[in-house]
Amino acid sequence: MKGEWKTHAIGRHLVDVPASAKLVESWDYDNDSLELLAPCGDVQFSHLVSHREAQLRKKVQKSGRPTFVDRTPLTRNSVALVSWTLREAETSYLMDAYFRVVNNVIRYPKEHISVNEKDKIIDFLKRCSEKWQEVPAGQIPDGIGFVVGNTILADNFPNYESWRLLIKLEGKPDVTLEVSSFVGAAEEGLRQRAGGILARMLGMAAGLSQLRNHARPVGPIQADEILVAGTQNGKRGYGFKWEAPGKSYSLAEPNLNVSLEVRESAYATNRESFSSDDEALELWDTLVNSIRLRPGAV
Repeated sequence: MKGEWKTHAIGRHLVDVPASAKLVESWDYDNDSLELLAPCGDVQFSHLVSHREAQLRKKVQKSGRPTFVDRTPLTRNSVALVSWTLREAETSYLMDAYFRVVNNVIRYPKEHISVNEKDKIIDFLKRCSEKWQEVPAGQIPDGIGFVVGNTILADNFPNYESWRLLIKLEGKPDVTLEVSSFVGAAEEGLRQRAGGILARMLGMAAGLSQLRNHARPVGPIQADEILVAGTQNGKRGYGFKWEAPGKSYSLAEPNLNVSLEVRESAYATNRESFSSDDEALELWDTLVNSIRLRPGAV
């Protein structure tokens, strides 16, 4: 695939992507989702938090008590709004944190926090609020940290963190291309898990063939890949998968996945995907070969 490429930082990794592609990102930290909100100044931030607090204050528990519990200041002008998670019971909290990172705002709701864990989680949120930094436009961040858009949580706190990057290729709406990572390890490698299913698929589907099925390390990352393609009614379909199984509890060696698909759709030809297997493989190899841990990230 011709055209310019750029290096993109996400989580603790770097990946090269086509410069013309649209990127859709999502992130989890300590098993809860991070939401990057629109940049705003002090006044807008105050209104944002106050509006959310007013919403919570309108709600009432089944007991008749307010759902809203308190507003807890964090560091660097960040704040956490504490409320009851369920209307029917007062046994767990929702802690809705809003982190300020210069003019950036990150919302981080943590649900179902038990009453006796409240102080521990507040301390954790204060630690997070101290660690957020802005990443200057066009720069790849240095040092320890988990990258979220143009911000970085400069910490190596051991936790279950993950990210997902959906790459929407310009002029190729029929292609689904995704890279993802999560802290954890697969019990079996990709080829061990997929072996039987793949054999049945190849035996049952007319025109389906295996392009690759082998170990595919990328630098120090041990991984497997399975690439399948097939032609039906004149249209070429693809199912590509690359996976590094990862190590348990390792920020440096998480489970990594890349997948590419061209399946049945509203498009009757390959004009909206790939002109040939060579074009699909060129794109695939360029992207997969670029995946690496960001230097100093852990």
